[in-house]
Amino acid sequence: MGYLRILILSVATFLAVLIVTRFKEIARFTALSGDWGKTLLFTAYQFPLILPMAIPISALIASLLLFQRLSRTQELTALRASGLSLRQILAPLLFASTLFSVGNFSMCAEIAPYCRRESKTMLFRETSANPLLLLQRQQLVRLKHAFLNMQIKEEGKSASNVTLITYNDSHKRLNLLQAKELSVEGSELLGKDVAILTHLDSPKDNFDTLIVENQASMSTAAPILSLCLKKSLPRMQSNAMTLRMLRLQEKLERKRLSSSARLEILRRLSLSLAVFSFTFLGCAFGITAGRNAKQSYFSTLLLALTVLATYLAGKEFKSYPLLAICIFLLPHPFIWIACIFRLKKVAKGAAA
Repeated sequence: MGYLRILILSVATFLAVLIVTRFKEIARFTALSGDWGKTLLFTAYQFPLILPMAIPISALIASLLLFQRLSRTQELTALRASGLSLRQILAPLLFASTLFSVGNFSMCAEIAPYCRRESKTMLFRETSANPLLLLQRQQLVRLKHAFLNMQIKEEGKSASNVTLITYNDSHKRLNLLQAKELSVEGSELLGKDVAILTHLDSPKDNFDTLIVENQASMSTAAPILSLCLKKSLPRMQSNAMTLRMLRLQEKLERKRLSSSARLEILRRLSLSLAVFSFTFLGCAFGITAGRNAKQSYFSTLLLALTVLATYLAGKEFKSYPLLAICIFLLPHPFIWIACIFRLKKVAKGAAA
């Protein structure tokens, strides 16, 4: 119970701290949406993205603090004196950490990718449904290569004297849109006294083909202008794919030397194994007394940082499959061997 209590408190603390790192994205979505229900849902989608990293570190803290307390209060000595071996004492915690590893893998493989896709989809929809809101809050949406000047009549609903200049990447020319009034009604974008200046490909050099269009009134689907302003659509990245999707992508990439799908599967597997490895590490090196305490802290920190460093740096070796497998997975057996060796010394009384 002590392990679970500390684990839950540590996870809650990490969630509270790490959600601050995503506060800018949440605030941006809130400013674009203005709907508190959608904002709460968007915020809830951020928690599964944090949990896969928070759970292993919390498991290390929980097991380390638990066995330090057992060592300091002599409860561990009493348990061993009653006839229990270290293997029997550690078995419940290691079994629980195995279950948490499976749960963390499910979080990494299915829940976190789903939440990442949904949060990106929500952000894309909020910046696509209403082009006037997109223009009025262009700094939040990060529009590039665009000039805008207009007078806002009603937030997100109407604007007057609109001048919009955008850069066409394919033609290397500027596009101009001027309107005396623009308004959004439902899913329609309505305009009055609209002038549009665009460019077409020219068959000859040093000759521009321009299209000038003037309309007393116009009507079009509102998301069309938003898509034109964004210039690019969101892409499906490997970290937003479920395990089944990654396996399908891996089959398509078998002929290539580098496989982003294989690399992502290894990263998720390494992060899931970290729950068991860190719990085992905390149990083995949490048994301290006297002068060995500082040395145990240093060894625990070094081994834990090794796993975290390989998790963060392993993606750089996607062109070397065997090396990537070693970087992601070998630190875990190394930790297990170090923990077994440590526990044997404790059992003999050489490190207690």
